[in-house]
Formats: sequence, structure tokens, C-alpha cells
Amino acid sequence: MSQPEIDITEFKRVEMRVGKVVKAERVPATDRLLRLEVDFGGQKKQAITGLGHLYGPEHFEGKLYVFVTNLKPRKVRGLVSECMILAAMTSEEKIIPIAPEAEIEPGAGVQ
Repeated sequence: MSQPEIDITEFKRVEMRVGKVVKAERVPATDRLLRLEVDFGGQKKQAITGLGHLYGPEHFEGKLYVFVTNLKPRKVRGLVSECMILAAMTSEEKIIPIAPEAEIEPGAGVQ
């Protein structure tokens, strides 16, 4: 908790949505990177995540997770990452992706 406090209007600039991972695969020649194809209720985006050392692609496929969806795209190993999965973390060996408690439509906003 070492970050400075922010105003609620600053927080509201971060768009978080529930996305359903429709496809997941390892990024070739890497140990950590996974490519996730995520459906946000008709709009699909790609996420490149560094969780491959803890989870295989099958862990994500068909499941709902919370993503930040309004980040500027960035290239990772030649692939464009358009969103970011949210996760709780206590160490590099304990990272838990954030998932909704109950079934909800892909694209639902998170507040």
C-alpha cells in the first residue's frame, strides 16, 4: 500500500470488465507468457499475460475473469496485448487471477 491516494475521478478512468476467455495458448519459446483471446460481450481483445509459470492455458479457457480494458495496446514478443487480467499477488509463486463470484455476462462492468 505504498501508492499515493487518488481521487475517485482518477479511479473511474480505469475501465474494468468481465471477460470470458475463449482461447488460451502458450506463446512459443517462452516459459511465462500466455496469449488469451477474451470475449467482452461481442467485442474480442487479446491479452498477453505472464502467468504461464503458474497456470497452463487450460486453466483459463471458458472461464470468466476481470480485465482492465482501456489500456493502450502494447507489444509483447511481437504480439499486441489489448487488455490486462487482474490478479491478487503475494509473491511470484502466488498470483491468483480475479474472477467473479457468480456467473455474469461477458462485458459486464466492474465498479
